[in-house]
Amino acid sequence: MTRASVCAVVKADAYGHGIKVVKSLSDADEFAVADISEAYELKELTDKPVNILSAPDKTAKRSYPAGVYPTVATAHDVDYVAGFGAKAVNVKVNSGMNRYGVNPSEFESLLFYLKRSELKIKSVFSHIYDLSAAQNQFDTFMICVKPFKDYIPQMHMLSSNFTVLPEYMSLDMVRAGIVLYGYGHECVHSAVTLTCGVTQVREVNEYDNIGYGISLSGKKRKIAVLGAGYADGIRRITNNSPRYVIIGENLCPVVGQICMDATMADISGLDVKAGDTAVLMGEGYGAESVAASYGTICYEVLTSVGKRVKREYVNG
Repeated sequence: MTRASVCAVVKADAYGHGIKVVKSLSDADEFAVADISEAYELKELTDKPVNILSAPDKTAKRSYPAGVYPTVATAHDVDYVAGFGAKAVNVKVNSGMNRYGVNPSEFESLLFYLKRSELKIKSVFSHIYDLSAAQNQFDTFMICVKPFKDYIPQMHMLSSNFTVLPEYMSLDMVRAGIVLYGYGHECVHSAVTLTCGVTQVREVNEYDNIGYGISLSGKKRKIAVLGAGYADGIRRITNNSPRYVIIGENLCPVVGQICMDATMADISGLDVKAGDTAVLMGEGYGAESVAASYGTICYEVLTSVGKRVKREYVNG
C-alpha cells in the first residue's frame, strides 16, 4: 500500500501550543487550520499547502492566497470562495456527523457545479465522529466518491484516529491532530509543561476564607498563591473533583476559588517559598488528569491556555 501523506492540524493556535510549533512539524506534507485568519498566520511560517477544514466564514471577506485551500459543501460556498480568489478547493462530504459537508445524495450535482465554476478539486474528505461509527462512515463516504474517483486527486477521512483504525481507511492522507501534541495513543507523550511562579506563601486558620466567595479553610493551612488563573486557562468551575498542581515533586491540592490571575494551593508541611515554580500541567499531572477534574476532554484544556501565557519551544 502506498504511504498516506500527513496533514498536520494546527488549528486553534496549534491546540493551544502556539502556532510557531509548526517549526517542529517540518516532516508534515501539508497543514490544516480552521479559518482564513489562521491560514494567513500559518502562511507566514510555511510554504506547504494549507487546508481550511471548516466551512467558509462569509463574514471574513478575505482573499485566498496561493497554497490555501478552502472547504466547500454547497454551491453558495463555491461562488463565495471563487469570488475571493480560490483556485482549488476541498470538498467535504457529510458521512454522518451532520456538522459540515455535502450530503451524499447531492455530491454529484456539487461536482458538476464545481466543474462549471472552473475551480479545481484538491481533495474530497470527511470526518469520523466516533470509533464505533467509523466503518459505517467509511462505507458511506466510499460509496459516495467511488463513481468519481478518477476526478478526485486526493481523498482523506481519518484524523488522529488513524493510529487505531485499519490502515485501508487512511486513503491518500491522514490529518494528524491531537496525537501530534502527545495525546490519543499510548505510544506518544505530552509535549507541554505548563508552569507558573509561586508569588506568595501565607498561613490561614480554620475560619479564614480563601479567595472569592465563601470558601473557609476548615483547618490551619499553609497556602501558596500562584501567578496564574482563569485568564490563563485554569478553569474556575469544575465538576467538584479534586484538582492539583505540582510543586517540587509534591502533588498539592488546589483550594479556594480560582481567580482571574491567581490560584491557591495547599502546601501544608512543605518547604515552599515565593519564587518557586509550580507545574499546572505536565509530567505526573497532564492534560488528561486536568480534564478529568473539569469533566471535559484534553482538547478543551489545551486550547484554553491563554494567549498571555509565554510559549517556549525546546528542540524545535
